Order: sequence, then structure tokens, then C-alpha cells
Amino acid sequence: MALKTRGSSAIDKAQRRLALLKSINEHLDLGYGLTTDNYAGLTEQARTSLEMYNTLLSRVDEARTNLEQTEKALSEMSERMLSGVATKYGKSSIEYSKAGGSNRKRSKAAPQPSAEALPTLTVEKNGSKSVNGQSVSTN
Repeated sequence: MALKTRGSSAIDKAQRRLALLKSINEHLDLGYGLTTDNYAGLTEQARTSLEMYNTLLSRVDEARTNLEQTEKALSEMSERMLSGVATKYGKSSIEYSKAGGSNRKRSKAAPQPSAEALPTLTVEKNGSKSVNGQSVSTN
């Protein structure tokens, strides 16, 4: 996903305002540093900063794409290296295990022990109790 570049409504507004101020006087000076020349300079500085920002975003996108491609190539080569070890030494070899492969004998899950049946306590309507169908006396 590409990073979104941006525009600036403040820069657009300043450029329009500068044109209007210059229609009053090309070198308008309102005192306290409020001149069309200073205003034009700050507008240009903002435009340059925005351009630099958008250029950096483009470079970040390029670097991210480059990293993703390199990671993909590395993953593919990792698989090929492990396959090469399996071909040369076999999948049940110590070398294959050292290279990060899992031994088939070890990867099988241990069988689960069967669950023992728990006794069922039943209370009859007459008050007698039975466990698994055999009556139990309660004293």
C-alpha cells in the first residue's frame, strides 16, 4: 500500500492571496515585517517543504517494496537450502535437523490416552441411590 502524498490548502490560499496583494502594490510593506516579499518567501518555503515531504514518502514506498522483494527472495532461498540438505543427506538425517528441518519421527503427535469412564450416580424417586446401575446403601 503506497503512502498517500498530500497537498496543502494553506499554500494554495497563500498563492492566491499573494497575487491579490501584489495587485495593490508589487512591493507592499505593511510594517512589522509584513511585506509581499516576506510572504512570497514563506509561501515558497512551505511549497518546498511539501515537495520534499512527498518525495520522501515516495522513497519510503520504494524502500518498503525493495525490502518486501528481498524478504520474499530470502524466504524462497531458505526453503531451497533446506530442500537441498534434505536431498543430499535425507530428511531423517542429523544434518537435516541441524539445518532446521523437523524429523518425521519426532513430528508425529503422541497418542492421547483414552478417557476413563466416570461412575454415574443416580437417585431414584423412592430415595435409593445407585452407581452405574448397582444399588448403593447410604448410612
